[in-house]
Amino acid sequence: MRHRAQHLPRRVLIALPPAGQLATMRAWLDENFGPATWASAPTGLGGVVNDAVAFYFVEPADARAFVDRFGCGYRAEAFLSVRSG
Repeated sequence: MRHRAQHLPRRVLIALPPAGQLATMRAWLDENFGPATWASAPTGLGGVVNDAVAFYFVEPADARAFVDRFGCGYRAEAFLSVRSG
């Protein structure tokens, strides 16, 4: 999905969630916004194991809804990287 993420202008970085939560997040995004409006990719350089994941969005409202839905319990600073490009 990394190639698709480059074309989506809004990014939200989060700490890698607990086991199973990432699949829940992706399913929620597909159900609420459709698979064509978001992407995710591990952060860091190729081949480096990381403890964070980036979610990319077309619409800023979708990024905000994602943060609002899944923001509880994660490091707050991870959600401050919403950018527009």
